[in-house]
Amino acid sequence: MANEPGDQLLAEDQGPAPLEERPPALPRRVAHMEIIISNILRYGVLLSFVVLTIGSVLLLLQPGTAVRPSGPPNPHDPGQVVAQAFQLQPKAIIDLGLMILIATPVFRVGVAAVVFLMESDYVYTLVSLFVFLVLMASFFLGHAGGG
Repeated sequence: MANEPGDQLLAEDQGPAPLEERPPALPRRVAHMEIIISNILRYGVLLSFVVLTIGSVLLLLQPGTAVRPSGPPNPHDPGQVVAQAFQLQPKAIIDLGLMILIATPVFRVGVAAVVFLMESDYVYTLVSLFVFLVLMASFFLGHAGGG
C-alpha cells in the first residue's frame, strides 16, 4: 500500500521543477521594459484616483450643490476641461480624472509599440501600432450622444 501509483504522482507534483524544465529568465532589458509598462498602468490609475478624489471632495464641499445623475453635457474639448480644472471647478476635475483613467491604457499601448520596436520585434510593433491607431481614431472620430 505504501508504493501505490497515486502516491508517486503526488510526490512528483510537490517538488520544484528540474532546472531544464523551468522557463528561461527574461533578458534584463525586457524585464526592465515590463516594469516600466506596469508602472505606467499603476501610476496612471493612482493619479486618476487622486484627481477623482480631489474633484469629488471639492464637489461635496460646495455649498448648495446637489449631486444629480443628470446635468449639463460634458465638454468635448480636453483643453476646456483642463482650463476649468485649473479654475478648481469640481466637475472639470472629475472629468480630468476620468480622462486620465481612459488615457492610461492607451498610453501603455503606445509605449509597448516603442518597446517592441526597440527590441526589433516588428510583428508586435505593427500590431501595437494598429491597436494604438484604432484607439486614437475612436477618440477623434467618435460622436457623443449617438445622434
